[in-house]
Amino acid sequence: MKAYILDKLPQMLSTTLFHAMAQLGQECLILCEPEDTYVSLGYFDKTEELIDVDRCRQLGIGLIRRQVGGGAVLLAPGQVFYQLVLPKNKVPFKVEDAYRKLSKPVIHAYERLGLEVEYRPINDLLVKRNQRKISGQGAGDIGKLFVFVGNMLIKFEPDLMSELFKVKSADLRERVRKSLWDNISWLERELRRNFTFEEVAEVLFEEFSKEFDMQVCQEVPEEALELAERLKTEMTSEETLFEDTGRNHDKIKIREGVYIQKG
Repeated sequence: MKAYILDKLPQMLSTTLFHAMAQLGQECLILCEPEDTYVSLGYFDKTEELIDVDRCRQLGIGLIRRQVGGGAVLLAPGQVFYQLVLPKNKVPFKVEDAYRKLSKPVIHAYERLGLEVEYRPINDLLVKRNQRKISGQGAGDIGKLFVFVGNMLIKFEPDLMSELFKVKSADLRERVRKSLWDNISWLERELRRNFTFEEVAEVLFEEFSKEFDMQVCQEVPEEALELAERLKTEMTSEETLFEDTGRNHDKIKIREGVYIQKG
């Protein structure tokens, strides 16, 4: 399997590239960090009910809807993405079994960095000692391949994230903000030291290499970059962002088991 350790990627390429690789049938691991700040919506999210689109535009924060599940997330520098693109025969048939299996290298990577975390079904990793979420994950089929994606949080901005949810009152927004602080965490908060992309990506690569035979590649295929650019246009279009999925967002999910009622 090819492994691409890419550091910072601009223009939402940190999301569109793994979609392109999957559509091209390219089995791989991508490790990267976003250069820009934007909101990535899950495949089933209903944008206008969940996110304050006008506020995002005021703050210059882009929106994109990915083709895999998981919730709406704020993506920004200080997050290390791990993105596995795999043939379906390498993944357990049941979705929860797939999450559990593919989360193990990430759990071991956190342990090597000094933090004990645990898997919480169906797609969260939590700090063991305080049950704060420290990785959000998503998965799904793209083309003929299975994609598993997630992020290791070096830094995070709960205050900014709370501004982007669509809520009806300042009081409710404050409840969301406080709940984010109480239930989300990141490496620098937990361990009180700085981390670099290179430090985190190195242990992630080594742990995934124990599960899959990896070959580091320096150059991303040109056809993948070209397709990723076309996909960005599609995935950020109003047609895609505002497609009616039928989902009702009467609650805001903070992490597995923690929700804020919007009513």
